[in-house]
Amino acid sequence: MINARAVRYRRLALAADDRAKADLLLKLADECDRGLLCTANWLSARPFPKIDRPPKPEEFKAWRAE
Repeated sequence: MINARAVRYRRLALAADDRAKADLLLKLADECDRGLLCTANWLSARPFPKIDRPPKPEEFKAWRAE
């Protein structure tokens, strides 16, 4: 399976001047290929409660006291 993110990490690794940075990018590419790399898109896929307005200070104090 070819992952576009893994390909991008491998290209960046080839262009990297620092050996440690290149090794890290290659490790990230391997994790992408295995499906182990968590992305921000996965985390933001959760439904979050919609807040119409920020809480008033007195509401916040009551919430903390509970």
